[in-house]
Amino acid sequence: MGRGLDGIRRLVRGIIAVLILAATAFTAAATPSSAQADETKGNDGNLKTLRIGFPSSGSNWAGGALGVAVAKGYLDEYLKPLGYKAQTTGFVGAAPALHEALASGDLDYVNYAGFAGILGKSKGVDTTLLGVTAYNSGWRLVASTASGIRKLSDLKGKKIAYQRGAAPQMYMIKVLKEAGLKFSDVEAVNASLPDGLSTLASNGVDAAVTNAGQEQQLVNEGKARVLHIGKDADRKTYYEPTVLVANRTFNKKHPDVSAAILQAMLKAKDDIVADHEAYIKLSSQKSGNPLNVVRATEVDDAKTGYPMSLSSSLIDSMKSVQQFELDNSLISRSIDIVDWTDPKPLRTAIAEYRQQTLGESKTKARAAADKAVSGVVQAASASAEASKSRNSRIFVTVVLPILVYVLASLLIVLGRRRVIRKIDALERHEEKAIAHRDETESDPSARKDSEASDDSASYRGALLNLRKILTALFALILPVGILVAWHTVSAAQLVSSLIMPSISSVGKTIVAELAGPNGTFVGDVAISVSRILKGYALALVFGLLFGVLMGMSLNVHRFFMLTFKAFRQIPMMAWVPLLVMWFGIGEGSKVAVIFLAAFFPILVNTIDGISRTDPHLVEVGRMYQFSRWRMFREVYLPSALPSIFVGLKLALGISWMAVVGAEMIAASSGIGFRINDARSLMDYSIVFAGMIVIAVAGVIMDAVLSLIAHISTPWTRK
Repeated sequence: MGRGLDGIRRLVRGIIAVLILAATAFTAAATPSSAQADETKGNDGNLKTLRIGFPSSGSNWAGGALGVAVAKGYLDEYLKPLGYKAQTTGFVGAAPALHEALASGDLDYVNYAGFAGILGKSKGVDTTLLGVTAYNSGWRLVASTASGIRKLSDLKGKKIAYQRGAAPQMYMIKVLKEAGLKFSDVEAVNASLPDGLSTLASNGVDAAVTNAGQEQQLVNEGKARVLHIGKDADRKTYYEPTVLVANRTFNKKHPDVSAAILQAMLKAKDDIVADHEAYIKLSSQKSGNPLNVVRATEVDDAKTGYPMSLSSSLIDSMKSVQQFELDNSLISRSIDIVDWTDPKPLRTAIAEYRQQTLGESKTKARAAADKAVSGVVQAASASAEASKSRNSRIFVTVVLPILVYVLASLLIVLGRRRVIRKIDALERHEEKAIAHRDETESDPSARKDSEASDDSASYRGALLNLRKILTALFALILPVGILVAWHTVSAAQLVSSLIMPSISSVGKTIVAELAGPNGTFVGDVAISVSRILKGYALALVFGLLFGVLMGMSLNVHRFFMLTFKAFRQIPMMAWVPLLVMWFGIGEGSKVAVIFLAAFFPILVNTIDGISRTDPHLVEVGRMYQFSRWRMFREVYLPSALPSIFVGLKLALGISWMAVVGAEMIAASSGIGFRINDARSLMDYSIVFAGMIVIAVAGVIMDAVLSLIAHISTPWTRK
């Protein structure tokens, strides 16, 4: 009894601790957080680290005014007096990765395409536009010579690789429009620029959008031809702004830091304009690209290419980009470009730079600054944010569900423990009653004991049923707890809804995607399952074949094991680029990835099962002179089958990881493609919904395999 009370006391103390932690979390959530750059100390004394991100094709060279400002030390020159130093990071994942870093507070500034900036702002990334830092079109559409494509109209019905959710998508759609085609007239394949180019080289796609100059080697080898050059096309149609955006909260607190960054970039811009050829050589050196590749991306007029401005024409260009995204359903919510912009840091930067560096008069410098931000009419707004009480809402939507969950879990745990104890006590009582009945069989009171025993058996049966129910509920405590934690985080707004969408929005997305008229999940899951079954079937055949041979023959084991061990160490995702090059982006590469991922768990567990066969049974088979086939069928297989099924289950789970990973890299269908596509457009409700659908489909397939294992191995049941 004392032990039971101690257990209850411990549980109560645990509940109180959980509630205290929850209250602390809600207090922290209600307190506005400062930008992370304020808290990150650098190695140089008390300098704080300012994190600036940019899209990268593999090198850590930002290019343009930002790249020159970093290379020549201009950023640190202007930031050091303010107590900061710059840390620039290139993101190969381009816009989606940059948006995720901004939303999670890992970046303070980003220099990237205006297309991506508008998409991110529309989707809820809290940024402020500081200036247009470049104006160009560095894209080209390249076709494989084997595809037979000679002009833009030949693209109809062809596979085109492009990067969704980024500027290459806008470029491709404009090229198709120029050719009189619609997006639906081609088979668009979402892939990163390097993957698209490598897939083009292996004829996995017919054409690809590339960064100007990257296609040069394929062109020189006669494997590709350039169909369209964005830089040489109509400027109003194809040129696009590159923008510098800031974390809105950080910029609001530290406009002087934003102005310092812009001053450094202004100085870098003047260097580019003064000696464009020197900049091209620097860019070639820092990026590792040949000079001809760099020149292919540069406009002839450096002043046009690097405006560092918020002029009316550039703001109109941003508005045109937004309209394009709305027209093509890339975003559903428009933003006010002018309201998004904060011209004060740029105006300050230009005025101070022209006075201090160029020696202009204060009046002339201010006039130049006003002209540079002429496209933005910023209404002075000093609206204080009203503090609203959230106590009642937090209690109903957050605290109450936690209390209900904790109390229900407590009841289930304690109730299950009590039922188990009662069942144990009844079993002990029945054992004593049976022993007593055996001793007093001739006693007339035995009939009454028998009737009491029947009542006890009925009571015990009811307890057993109750235990089954409570055990099932006990298994649900953790998954329900995860859902409660998810609800708590989203309802209390501990993180941005962009990163953690609410359960209700994800639930609606699942219903819409599975049962809605425009839903795609059923077809996507069917395609992915089809790929899994093909690769899994091949892995099953070859894994069992080699596993049995290597398990039963020491010589075969020695011959293959070293090679298989070496291949097994290579991560499955490392195979994907090679397999895409060898088999293209069609079914072949996906099936091959799944085969490689599923083969080794089946092989290893089959060998393990065969090798664990009881040697006495093997000896008996040899005494009776069993043939090798009979020895396998009647001795090795029954012993190895449980281990084989363990390998099959492991292989099935890994197959899901493999197919989703492969579909994310280069595909035009499948649930992995759908998740990656949603990530590109920042539709994270679809990302979460896709993950849940994968989990459910995987559990169902695992349950089917467990049922087959249960039926196939009756001798393992207790």
